Amino acid sequence: LPGPAVSAVIARLMPGANLEAVLRAFEGWRDVTVYTVAQQEDMLLKGSVDRARRQLLLFRVLLTVISAVIMALIIYTLTLDKLHPIALLKLIGAPNHVIFGLILQQSIIMGALAYGVGYLIGQQLFPLFPRRVLVMVDDLFSLGVIVLVISVFASLLGIWKAMRVSPNEAIG
Repeated sequence: LPGPAVSAVIARLMPGANLEAVLRAFEGWRDVTVYTVAQQEDMLLKGSVDRARRQLLLFRVLLTVISAVIMALIIYTLTLDKLHPIALLKLIGAPNHVIFGLILQQSIIMGALAYGVGYLIGQQLFPLFPRRVLVMVDDLFSLGVIVLVISVFASLLGIWKAMRVSPNEAIG
């Protein structure tokens, strides 16, 4: 009876051993491919790990864009609800930068609250994941900057609408 099939052979070379001679010996075997440690790591990183990394990147980008759109729509809707008070502010002489600041401040507060809630929920849920989740300080900082940028851009649609409001709308 033939012995069991060999799936892999791991060879550790002694210091001073001739790597090329060992590689030639293994390559002489039929149906055998020889890989060094560096080649194996490269194959793994360019194969399934790279595919998973790209998929996660796609999900992150999609979630970021969707979050930005939702936040922009919320800020816009909140601005629409306040068009009469904004027109009243303009009527009594409030400068545009005050109205601009109010909408921007509202958007940044929403973003900060979302960041805080997300952080707290993550701290509670990550220990329950089947694999260990490491969130580094640099990751938290980067996410904070992304949330700030999304908050600023999300407020632009509301600011645009508020700047187009005529003070006469407060009267009519």
